[in-house]
Formats: sequence, structure tokens, C-alpha cells
Amino acid sequence: MQTVGRYLLALLLTVALEGGVAWLFGFRTGKSQLIVAMVNCITNPILNLLLLALAWQGVPVSLLLVTLLEVLVVLVEWRLLEYNLGGSKGRLLLLSFAANTTSFLAGVVLFWRVTG
Repeated sequence: MQTVGRYLLALLLTVALEGGVAWLFGFRTGKSQLIVAMVNCITNPILNLLLLALAWQGVPVSLLLVTLLEVLVVLVEWRLLEYNLGGSKGRLLLLSFAANTTSFLAGVVLFWRVTG
């Protein structure tokens, strides 16, 4: 149960942080904030389950691997935001990059364990 709690906490922090970044980018309506939250409720659990499955299969979950997967998340979220919010592709890509960088760095600070 402790693991589930960590993943829920990570999801809640991601939704809050990325919603805050979206708000700073001017996406302040309830609809746009809900879209940002829902996009994160899709991508965050998928990413974390993938990392968990890779670790279970013996794949070392390195900072490089997580960073590469985060790049994929940025691209997926960008396209989902573009589809649901419309507007400037460049601005939405920057939003996706800034929001995911923020939550990624928070995750590194709060959850990353150096082992070895």
C-alpha cells in the first residue's frame, strides 16, 4: 500500500504543479485546467507503470532512461493539449516542456533514491 500511496502522491503533485504552470501560461479557465489535469491523469500513471514494469524486468531505471521517457511524455502531452485546447502549437509545446520539466525536477528532488 505504501507504493500505491507514493504513486498517488506523485500524480497529485504532477497535476498541481503542471496545472500551476498552465495557469502561468494563461490557461486559467476551469475547462483548460481540467484538460491539463486529465492529460496528466493519462500520462503520469502510464509512465510510472512502465518504469515499474521495466524495473521488475531487471532494466536499470536510470536518470537517463527517465529523462528519455519524459521527452516522450512532453510530445504526447503536447499533442493531447493541442487537440483539446487548440491554439499555437509552439506555445503548447513550450507549455508541455515547462510543465513536465517542473514536475520532473520536483520528482527528482522528492522521490529519486540513489542506490549503489
